[in-house]
Amino acid sequence: MLPRTVDIVYIVGAGFSHYAGLPLQSEFTSKLLEPRKEEHNPDHALVAFLATFVNRVFDHNKKASAKYWPNLEDIFTCIDLAANTGHNLGFKYVPSDLRTVRRALLTRTINMLHANYGIASKTDATNWNRLSNFIRKVPTDRSAFISINWDTVIEQRIKEIRGIEDFEYACRALPCDFPRKGRVIQKRERRNGIKIIKIHGSINWLYCDSCRRLYWFPPEKNSEIAAQLLSHEEWKKINSAHKNKLQWYCSRCDEVCLGTRIATFSYRKALDFPMFQNSWVSAEHLLRNAKRWVFIGYSLPAADYEFKYLLKRAQISRKKSPEIVLVTGGPNPRATYDNYQRFFGRVMDLQKGYFSRGLSRRATQAVTSIPE
Repeated sequence: MLPRTVDIVYIVGAGFSHYAGLPLQSEFTSKLLEPRKEEHNPDHALVAFLATFVNRVFDHNKKASAKYWPNLEDIFTCIDLAANTGHNLGFKYVPSDLRTVRRALLTRTINMLHANYGIASKTDATNWNRLSNFIRKVPTDRSAFISINWDTVIEQRIKEIRGIEDFEYACRALPCDFPRKGRVIQKRERRNGIKIIKIHGSINWLYCDSCRRLYWFPPEKNSEIAAQLLSHEEWKKINSAHKNKLQWYCSRCDEVCLGTRIATFSYRKALDFPMFQNSWVSAEHLLRNAKRWVFIGYSLPAADYEFKYLLKRAQISRKKSPEIVLVTGGPNPRATYDNYQRFFGRVMDLQKGYFSRGLSRRATQAVTSIPE
């Protein structure tokens, strides 16, 4: 059931998902390019297609390693600023081609995140166990999550550890599943669950451009979502030998193929869709009322200026400031604390509100206790 009162809001970034084996943003490109060495990998053609784009637009060799590639923010920004305004990007990429590149990049990203989930259970048991311990102790009846990420680490671990299968994304998303027969998705019974606000979208969502309904699917079905993004015609451009999987259609519109809406790494994020607007309103409501804000694995980067503005206006519009807690790690955790302290001011407590060793037992105990 939905909590009557949300006392704790966990705001999680890429550092949180890293506990489940997902790459940090600095490692993203190298992970995306891994299939180029494996010709039998289903994503090998996708990577070759993306490498051709980078070669033509950014003048890098098709075999260039990740360290020579432009930042993903630069790639997405160039694509979005051109395609979203109906302009070419140079001679070779018209808006429709740019949208294909964007969808190819999203498809590869979702596949990569899906494949890397759980890798920590085999290669980094310490991080995996820390995440599991945190999920076991989260007071689900008194807390909620605001995620900066697209991935479904929160949902998957809560489902696996706590047995909770229903989630409330607070953006009017409808629970659905893929049918065994046919192409039209099946709606499931809507029940209340723990609130997980995804302000940039989620890789287990599909959207209908006709009726504007948003559907969410079980978090372990992300590979089916990825297979949905590229049309048969687009796959012909990428790899003529590829046999596209069955695509799914809206339960209301029948003949409308579903797509996705994700706010990419672009510096100009496309947030003007209904689900994002609803998500941001829900996030602000949580932030205005929760007693404690817990930041885990989020560095408060300058590029997230819209979200930082949301945090600031929620903070200073309250009669009493929230208890702000930072759980961080990495090579220079004190620099992250200083960044937070400069932004939030003297409400940041160095003794009680700062944990520099990530989700240690001490940090987990502190951030999962119910505030007074």
